[in-house]
Amino acid sequence: MTSFGVQIEPQFGFTFDEIKDIVQYAEVIGMTHAWFSDHFMMTADSTDILAYECFTAMMAAVSYTESLRIGSLVFCNNYRHPTVLAKQFASLDHYSEGRVEFGYGAGWKEVEYNQYGIEFPSTGTRLKQMIEGIKIIRNLWTQERANFKGEYYKLNNAVSFPKPLQQPHPPIWVGTMYARPKLLNIAAQYADGINLAWAYTEEVFAEKMQELDELCEKYDRKPNSLRRSYGIWSRIYESEEEKKKVWKEVAEKRGFSLEEIEKRYQGSMHGTIEEIIEWLKIYTKLGVEQFIFMFPQNKEIEQMKIMTQEVLPKL
Repeated sequence: MTSFGVQIEPQFGFTFDEIKDIVQYAEVIGMTHAWFSDHFMMTADSTDILAYECFTAMMAAVSYTESLRIGSLVFCNNYRHPTVLAKQFASLDHYSEGRVEFGYGAGWKEVEYNQYGIEFPSTGTRLKQMIEGIKIIRNLWTQERANFKGEYYKLNNAVSFPKPLQQPHPPIWVGTMYARPKLLNIAAQYADGINLAWAYTEEVFAEKMQELDELCEKYDRKPNSLRRSYGIWSRIYESEEEKKKVWKEVAEKRGFSLEEIEKRYQGSMHGTIEEIIEWLKIYTKLGVEQFIFMFPQNKEIEQMKIMTQEVLPKL
């Protein structure tokens, strides 16, 4: 069954009151998830924008809700030692009574690494570190005493209790913005699910789903055992006239032509109610199990209301 969630980017400057309003509304209207990104700042010069830390924001969201599942899209491996993150997340799983989901990534935002003095190795190295991180975290969650010896991390008969409340462990998601072969390969080998973000045309998305199916078969797993979610830039317009008006305003504000704006929105879910309904039907057939909507900031509740009242009932 298809489910629906909302993405919250703490780096954009959300207050805890705003986070509370969004997640509580999402829960009330029947959305299943709220997801949080893991970033330290919006830009190198964002000295006046709140950017609450991901784990803290997730814990707050858990506190504000009773049934909504809370996830990370995605924790950056290099920002916390995998052993520490495993312990933190197992603790949060207990605190949430088993309603958190673990999204994990190799990291990409170099400005954060530079400002915080974190080494920014090559993409290949970050991916290898991520693989070791997944293995370590899973070992700590499932083994009484965990051992691991890799190129970057090691465990020495490590004790980590409590184990997560969810068994065998919280779902492990791999997140990617570009769905390149190495990342898809990691998902097929080590993850419970994969999230693609933030804008793929129908043709490219179909190709990526086919690649994932083939990789799952390569590693002797059923393709449907790898869950698929799609995080997508979204905005619902009540009419074609409203859409054209907003796109024109955005183009003028950013110094783009209308054609450039249309190109930038290609693959995103910016459209009328009728267009959104058709879009969701198409991508559901391509294998999406959960849609994660990133609505314009401060329009989340307004947009979720339209989504649940005028779009989802017509699917």
